[in-house]
Amino acid sequence: MAQPNKSLLMGAVPGIALAALMVFVIPSSALVGAQNVTTDGLTPHGYVVVSVTRDGQEIYHSEDHNLITNAGKDFIAQQIGASTGLASEGAHYIALTTDGTAPAATDTTLASEITSGGLARASGTYAHTSGTNTFTVSNTFTASATHTNVQKAGLFTASSGGTMMAENTFTAVSLASGDQLTITWTITLS
Repeated sequence: MAQPNKSLLMGAVPGIALAALMVFVIPSSALVGAQNVTTDGLTPHGYVVVSVTRDGQEIYHSEDHNLITNAGKDFIAQQIGASTGLASEGAHYIALTTDGTAPAATDTTLASEITSGGLARASGTYAHTSGTNTFTVSNTFTASATHTNVQKAGLFTASSGGTMMAENTFTAVSLASGDQLTITWTITLS
């Protein structure tokens, strides 16, 4: 019975290994014209928490994602990259309405915005922790009159007019004088 030639096999193994390396190691000169592909992206997402308290007890609670409007996306892009036309203030004004129409990306105003009775548009408190990709804007409104069917909020760049960056609808809630309605908007750039 003939013995296999070990020297022939030993010589073949390094050759096979070298060929395998040649297949997986591609010199950079072979990549001329290749495009660098990145997975980084910047997409704003909003989340809104609405809470109503009466006599110190929470009587209503809602949490939901919101819609970043087209104007809101333009505002964010301008603030990040433009050298002119920048807003003097960020989007930290919160407005409320009884209008229940579903938010649309093309919306620029909050129809039937509430302007009295303690629920007029107000500047919220901005908070951000360095190194994170989120910020919050929060405000507590105290009703000084009765309000029926409050059901939508908008996040604006000014105390009147301005750019509506985001909007959110929630289940309609009615407020008695003295009730507190807290809106907390969390915007995440991911």
